[in-house]
Amino acid sequence: MVDDLIINVESLFGRLEKHRPFQGTRHVSLRLGEAIVDGPMDVSGNVVGTLDGVQAEFSARAMATMVCVRCLKRWSDEVTARGSQHFSAIPDEDGYVVKEGQIDVGAPAMDELALSLPAAPVCEKDCRGLCPICGTDLNSDPCDGHGDDSDSPFAVLKDLFDS
Repeated sequence: MVDDLIINVESLFGRLEKHRPFQGTRHVSLRLGEAIVDGPMDVSGNVVGTLDGVQAEFSARAMATMVCVRCLKRWSDEVTARGSQHFSAIPDEDGYVVKEGQIDVGAPAMDELALSLPAAPVCEKDCRGLCPICGTDLNSDPCDGHGDDSDSPFAVLKDLFDS
């Protein structure tokens, strides 16, 4: 199987004006809390020669499935990321190097996409969430309350914050 995000860049070394556009797709599996990407990631960009390697500028996009942390609604949405990564001909501590004249742009693109996933996804900015007592979705069915809570052992605490 040919991986179109592994790019031959030998002809770009030391040629500051020389560049090559690229695009490709790779399957990724990412999860951050309640945001999941498990499918194709589309990446496009440009690789430019530098004195000691190449510089890749790219954008990545994929569909993510998310669950609202307030109301537990599930939905899918496109997640996008932009990035830039230098690939050195000489191995360094960053870990992105040119190996046998090739670079793997998919690895830093996946890193950037992972960083763009929301840690706590919310379906709508004004999502009201669920009733903490009965679990009713307050966005679609307003809860009328649950009676007198004066017999609760925590009832005295609400007086602490009255002005």
